[in-house]
Amino acid sequence: MADPAGCRDMEVLCRRRVTVDREHSWKWLGEAERWKDLAHCEISSRFRAMPMKRGPIAMGPNPIGDDLRDRKKKPAG
Repeated sequence: MADPAGCRDMEVLCRRRVTVDREHSWKWLGEAERWKDLAHCEISSRFRAMPMKRGPIAMGPNPIGDDLRDRKKKPAG
């Protein structure tokens, strides 16, 4: 299943199953964790597939290398 929402649904189903099938609760908790990890991997792979662009904060009026506040004023004359 490559859909993060579907993975989350399966995780919820497994966690509900824990309350019904207490004898095998360890199994259902493990399955829930597996679905949670699959959803996380799918979401992170989508972010890795998209190239990141520099945002307005990184390119703002005072970039780190050229911060005008650090320059001292020279005395006149």
